[in-house]
Amino acid sequence: MKNFLYSLRSKAHIICFILFMSIISLFSLTSADMPAPPPRCADTVLVSAMNSASEAISEEMSQYTFTTTTVTTTTTTTTVSVSPYAVCAPTTYTGSSPNSHFYQDRLAVAGDSLALGLDVYGFVPDIHNIAGESVSMWNLDYFTFDVGAGEMGLIDAVEYIHPQLLYISIGMNDVNMNYPEPYVTRYREVIDELIRRMPDINIVVASITPVCSYCEVVRNDIIREYNAALEQMVKDMDSPQVIYFDVYSVVCDENLDLREDYTSGDGLHLYIPCYNDILSALFDLLDTTDFKARMGG
Repeated sequence: MKNFLYSLRSKAHIICFILFMSIISLFSLTSADMPAPPPRCADTVLVSAMNSASEAISEEMSQYTFTTTTVTTTTTTTTVSVSPYAVCAPTTYTGSSPNSHFYQDRLAVAGDSLALGLDVYGFVPDIHNIAGESVSMWNLDYFTFDVGAGEMGLIDAVEYIHPQLLYISIGMNDVNMNYPEPYVTRYREVIDELIRRMPDINIVVASITPVCSYCEVVRNDIIREYNAALEQMVKDMDSPQVIYFDVYSVVCDENLDLREDYTSGDGLHLYIPCYNDILSALFDLLDTTDFKARMGG
């Protein structure tokens, strides 16, 4: 193609010369010193010149072969990968749901010592633990957590991990130091901020667990008041990515106290069989939601 263009340019002078001489001839034919030409004679000369130029171009182009090239445009879809910490296998699996492993690999916990037990007993890996002793909603801003990038607040730590499934259990330390209304107000602020930062997160709001009948630290009737406010908060949110999990009903006996075989010994904290049953009930609950599909399962 490059050679053709070069050759074509070289012939341009010849073509222009033919046209120029034809026009000169035209003006000569119409000069006052010569007799008038027959009618339409000027048009005949001009047409003849144009035909000569066209034949020259056609002869030159006939020496070249042109190839038609089809250009295909490909649309590339960019996939944003999740955090490298979003999916981590625990050391202890549990649950009867066929999706138990899927949920547990993506489960992170945030909250107080009752949530911390899931990490202590290996149900979540350390990187998925944002829980500590004495954490409550009223003192939440005083606690920091180190999940591999230095000390940071609870919300920042959750964002760093960016889990697909977050289990929040906070409230046992609020019961004697707070009131249900400010408790759920602060709780709502935390959840709203988590969703604002991570629009793809799925959150399980766990109720406060009961205590054994002999435990005098807190009262179960007050715990139930807090849980009622917490459940109403989730209903008011009306969000497809936030569900309320009634853990209290999973672990209580017929008297609405914590089952004694579920406690680690003090009537308040939980032991391995209790966590087994909590997670099994949780995974069964998740099967009734669209959480698995929301997490890409």
